[in-house]
Amino acid sequence: MNTKIRFKLGVDLIMSVLFLLSLAYPFTGNFPHEILGTALGICFILHNVLNIGWYASLLKGKHTPFRGVLTLVNLLLLGAMIGLCVTGIFLSREVFSFLELGGSWTARRLHSVFAYWGFILSAIHLGLNGGIIKPHLVPLQRIFPKWTVRLTAWLAAGYGFFAFFYWKAPAQLGLFSGGIHIPRGRSFISFLTAHAAILFLTSVTVYLMINWLSHKKTVLGGNIRA
Repeated sequence: MNTKIRFKLGVDLIMSVLFLLSLAYPFTGNFPHEILGTALGICFILHNVLNIGWYASLLKGKHTPFRGVLTLVNLLLLGAMIGLCVTGIFLSREVFSFLELGGSWTARRLHSVFAYWGFILSAIHLGLNGGIIKPHLVPLQRIFPKWTVRLTAWLAAGYGFFAFFYWKAPAQLGLFSGGIHIPRGRSFISFLTAHAAILFLTSVTVYLMINWLSHKKTVLGGNIRA
């Protein structure tokens, strides 16, 4: 793995962690949330700068169905992240308080919706790029027996499926969700674990679906990285 790819993956990993921590607003409180959100916004800008070539190549090359899906997801994610950053700045009471923009009910609701859609779309984005990420996970199978890696993956996916409904993830995607749902008695660690599992389940499901369609050659022409 060359240095540039390692750096890109590092930025993506940091973004995933920051996203999970930023979602945990009920546990972190406002000021840490704004710091985490600002750091996430900076990493998002850096991620786009590092992948600026993707934008330059949008109208070039062969446009396969897979590339169309990837482009759509990327653009939706871009829109969600821009909306998340803009509403976050409007709602800021600490980091960007000098702007004196004030908040509103609409901005607060939109911020919550953009956050959860951004979270789900980022998981789908990871799944669609699984063909690029997977080779860099091979060392895990050299450290741990293959069966333990697979068992851990199945357990994580299973817990992600349970957590998706227990933490009412579908409801968070609606405009009138009322913010992040926290079941009574749940801890900060349980929140992070559950949402990490949801992230894992979504990305792996998308990757396996794309891989299956690729092998079937029904939609994607047999190449998930086309």
